[in-house]
Amino acid sequence: MIMLYATPRSGNAHKVRLALAFLGLSWEEQPTDAAARQSAAFAAINPMRQIPLYVEGDRTLRDSQAILAYLAARHRPGDWDGRTPEERGEIALWLSHAANEIANGPATLRLARQFGTPIAEEHAQAVTARFLPVIEARLAAHRWLVGDRLTIADLAASPYLALAGEADIDLADWPAIGEWTSRIAALPGFPAMPGWPAQIAS
Repeated sequence: MIMLYATPRSGNAHKVRLALAFLGLSWEEQPTDAAARQSAAFAAINPMRQIPLYVEGDRTLRDSQAILAYLAARHRPGDWDGRTPEERGEIALWLSHAANEIANGPATLRLARQFGTPIAEEHAQAVTARFLPVIEARLAAHRWLVGDRLTIADLAASPYLALAGEADIDLADWPAIGEWTSRIAALPGFPAMPGWPAQIAS
């Protein structure tokens, strides 16, 4: 049985939920709030004290991008993690954007707006302003970030952009991003998340 340590509003955890749901896998979810993450029991299985944490038998994986890479290689090799060296390189690029520009821009702004977390506001705004035009341009020309299908690039990059409204970012200003996140929400098996608009893309 797969166990996912998570919280309902974690975009990073939702990346893993998306993968598990689209793969048709069953999992149990262990609610793991900030207090639980500071416990000795949790630190024993994840010394970084972060979520998501993926446990399957004796295998434990932390970091959402790493978990996505594992699930793709195990269950959807090539299709989700790249069929060619060029696709694999592009997917790695978007995983890096998810862990850097998206995390330090839109996701950080959401932390401040929704959870009152102190942030470097000017820096987060600057990162967001630099990155959004890049991904908007990509999605204006392509239905998916890499290739002609959903890959882990889309799973890694989409949650915090779908939740942009909670960061006071109006996706009406970024229509290609909004259509893409709606396209993902329209896929069979999509697991709903608070704050992710579930409208169906045209």
